[in-house]
Amino acid sequence: MFVFMYCNGCIACVVLASLAVFQLSACQSSQSSFQGSNFSDETRALEKQLNAEAAAFGAAQGATSLAASADPTGISSFIKAPAGLAARNALARSADARMDAQLARDEQALYRRYGMNPDGTPSGKKPGAGN
Repeated sequence: MFVFMYCNGCIACVVLASLAVFQLSACQSSQSSFQGSNFSDETRALEKQLNAEAAAFGAAQGATSLAASADPTGISSFIKAPAGLAARNALARSADARMDAQLARDEQALYRRYGMNPDGTPSGKKPGAGN
């Protein structure tokens, strides 16, 4: 009985320590990859949001890995691996699509600012003129 309680206490300590590490890693922010006037504030905000989603997903994967490591048979690891990979790929596809759409909006704003048509050809309008 004492060994069981001690083992559960160790697992709880490991889980709590891991969650603290994941939380601290999510708090750190890096400089944006989208600096300069060619990119909008919305693009930088979307980048931060996507980074936060990726950090949360990584924390969830870490927590499930800890739970799977407690399984003495190892079967849960075989179940978790393909499901985790599919979820990661879905998150990556969604993030790519959202960022591509935002970058396309930034590109069109840049074209308008410099008096160009949406296809990038000159429109004959003066830069900065309203459409």
